[in-house]
Amino acid sequence: FKTYTKAFVTGVLVFGLLGITNTSIAIANQNSTIDNYNERYTPQGRKQAGKRGTYKKDIHVWVYTSAFAKRFGMPQQWIDDDLKGAEALAYRLDLDVYGIKCGYFSDVESCRPSTACVLDMYIDDKANLPWNTKTRFDTYYGRKSKELLWSQNKNDKPEYLKYRTKRGQQYKLGLDSTGVVYGENDKWGLGTYDILEYDRDIYKNLDYLSGSVICHSFGEERDVKINIDNPVFRKDGSVSMKSTLAHQIKIPNSFMGRIEVYDKAQYEPNSLFKALRDRLSTTTKPKSSE
Repeated sequence: FKTYTKAFVTGVLVFGLLGITNTSIAIANQNSTIDNYNERYTPQGRKQAGKRGTYKKDIHVWVYTSAFAKRFGMPQQWIDDDLKGAEALAYRLDLDVYGIKCGYFSDVESCRPSTACVLDMYIDDKANLPWNTKTRFDTYYGRKSKELLWSQNKNDKPEYLKYRTKRGQQYKLGLDSTGVVYGENDKWGLGTYDILEYDRDIYKNLDYLSGSVICHSFGEERDVKINIDNPVFRKDGSVSMKSTLAHQIKIPNSFMGRIEVYDKAQYEPNSLFKALRDRLSTTTKPKSSE
């Protein structure tokens, strides 16, 4: 009887220790997924984690909800639950969207990247956005060679033009009417949010939109919102001002402040204005002394 009792107690202890060990491992694994952004994308985090090799550099300015941060292991410092209507936003300067353009300053050989300021948005699919397509994914990114093709037969047209005819309206990628407003009571408009890419349900219950905004001016404003409308169309297929608001993204001012700082460091050195100023400084002859 003593032998069986001893064996039973030993077994309980062993299973108890195994249970504690497994629980500790589970907690450790769970904690390892929290804020692991740094060990993936920052040199300091990778050194601490003992990781080697190349890694992707994050060039974005981020803001997101606490739930998004927990889900994707993002740093705590970019959480702002004043963000409404979206789970996360990511802003960047992109020199590869619209390709290289030439002919600036009346010089056919003056070429430069066509700058795009891009805002990615991650939105809960409960928003039920007014998609103009059943296609899950579409993109303008990477469409470089097709822009150079001009068929010599007027009846030989690209397939995407059929969307316009079929739908009887001016075709926009994904959503028909999106715009940027700012100020008290959304008093002022700041152009459109031009969609470059979308993925409906990129993750479970999460839609993704990537679009361009007006460089420099966007980051200078506060109380900024992105409006997505239920479009009303005129006879010519254009979107009427009678369109109603379907969904709105309210952007925290703290995020806009960080964009303004980012633009000064990243956009202004690459801006067309700076290129013009530099050109004038090298072509303007100094006044001759009398």
